Amino acid sequence: MTTLSEIEEHKAVQDKLLILSAAAGEAASPQIRNSGTIGGNICQRPFCWYFRSASFTCLRKGGEVCYAVAGDNRFHAILGGGPSYIAHPSDVAPALVALDARIKIAGPAGEKVIPLEKFFVLPRVDFKRENILGPDEIVTELQVPYPKAGSKGFYHKARERQAWDHAIVSVATVVQRRGEMCQGARVVLGGVAPIPWRAAKAEEFLRGKRLDEGTAQQASEIALEGATPMKDNGYKVGLAKSLVQRSVLTAV
Repeated sequence: MTTLSEIEEHKAVQDKLLILSAAAGEAASPQIRNSGTIGGNICQRPFCWYFRSASFTCLRKGGEVCYAVAGDNRFHAILGGGPSYIAHPSDVAPALVALDARIKIAGPAGEKVIPLEKFFVLPRVDFKRENILGPDEIVTELQVPYPKAGSKGFYHKARERQAWDHAIVSVATVVQRRGEMCQGARVVLGGVAPIPWRAAKAEEFLRGKRLDEGTAQQASEIALEGATPMKDNGYKVGLAKSLVQRSVLTAV
């Protein structure tokens, strides 16, 4: 129930988990950050206009069609989509997954703690829900480990306007390095998939490499392998590659 503003402004978070503070500060508007919680930001429903509109009974609402496929899909998923193509709206979730956070869930059967990465559900698993939370369960805690020595985290967000808006593409990156060499990395994209999208192959590629422009460019290409844009959102591919490249170079 901690508000996004509290996360953004907390000195210990700024000192140890600056990527989380930055992501919380990019969410929504000041008014929403002052009342909206970090748990709510993680668990929010998608902002697809077909899902939100009372005029459409889309697949996610029990209908038979994801209207984004043939309709206006400029802000929809380019990775992990199908049969629904929503883009996960959270700013803090990609940062928390990059930080290897865990989430505690409470319900009638007791409490359980799982990696946050396993909390989210792809449409191919269940197209009516975004996470594993049951109707009788609540999120009670987020556990974030201290970053390893030599680690730096960065959150980059592209949006249509600088006022309140969701990410068209966002990238949360935590890079552990020694000198110019990458010892390990976690790269998580937001706004491009129905869940916070971890670019595991790009992470594997970066490990043991010298961090320079060439490496960053190759990592960005690998991170977007398998992207399948629709008629209106192909621009997201190039934008995501640019943000991945920027996030890796920022570590240097």
